[in-house]
Amino acid sequence: MKLTLLGTGSPVPSVKKCSAGYMIETGKDVVLMDVGPGTVYRLLEAGKRVTDVTHVLLSHLHFDHWLDLIRLVLTRWDTGHPDLPALKVYAPSGINHIFERLFGPDGALKLDITARTNHPQSLAIYEGRGGSGERPGPMTEVIEIGEGDVIEGETWKVSLANVPHCQPYLISFGMRMEADGGILAYSSDITCNPENGAPKGLYKLANNADVLVQYVNVFGVPLEASANQVSQPAFHSMIAELARDTNVGTLVTTHHGPHVDRDGIRERIIAEIGAIYPGRVVWGQDLMTFEVGQT
Repeated sequence: MKLTLLGTGSPVPSVKKCSAGYMIETGKDVVLMDVGPGTVYRLLEAGKRVTDVTHVLLSHLHFDHWLDLIRLVLTRWDTGHPDLPALKVYAPSGINHIFERLFGPDGALKLDITARTNHPQSLAIYEGRGGSGERPGPMTEVIEIGEGDVIEGETWKVSLANVPHCQPYLISFGMRMEADGGILAYSSDITCNPENGAPKGLYKLANNADVLVQYVNVFGVPLEASANQVSQPAFHSMIAELARDTNVGTLVTTHHGPHVDRDGIRERIIAEIGAIYPGRVVWGQDLMTFEVGQT
């Protein structure tokens, strides 16, 4: 399977990094793990069309992990062939409420959807793509997921683990995808005390993974702080120990905010991870690609 990093940034807007989003190509499927702001644009930069996307898996419902799903749903529907299969969306509890409030009969997008399904010009475009009769609204299949669930496609499966982040307000899932003889692990966001070690669920997800895409970020550090003033210096060391102990092949750091993604801090974190973890360390950048399961 092929992994493309669509967004390696944080909630903080950046001209260099979009928010969280990762594309996996396996078999006939194009799967997105999270669809944060800007990631649909990166999808196009990576050479894909919105109509190529078949599945979306959301780790949690912070806006920086799903907001571009609105754009994806609308443009995939509005530009796609009438026979395009419904987009399958898997997400924690609350996603059905969001979709109803956005795309439902009285949702926030009611005016737009009503116009596109009734105006003669829009109907002419629809018919020009092979449609006939009344034009349906956006076609999605939304499934709420829970810990222990396994999501399966024709050539892949994803298992979940609840990881600590913003509970009890939001549920957060890390994910482990197995496909084409390779294993990809994605941590989601992690909030924990590094002194207690990495969450147990992460060990299960990361075990013998070819690639671990791992949250590495800090908050509350003044931008003018020196490289010796990084808060929570043990967090990335904890991640290094996790990758070492689970025999991860490549550790890809992501979700970088401006406090860590700068000269001095970046190099220090990489060096300190490398002092513990003997595998390959990659500081994730948007549009990097990896063949997971291959050298």
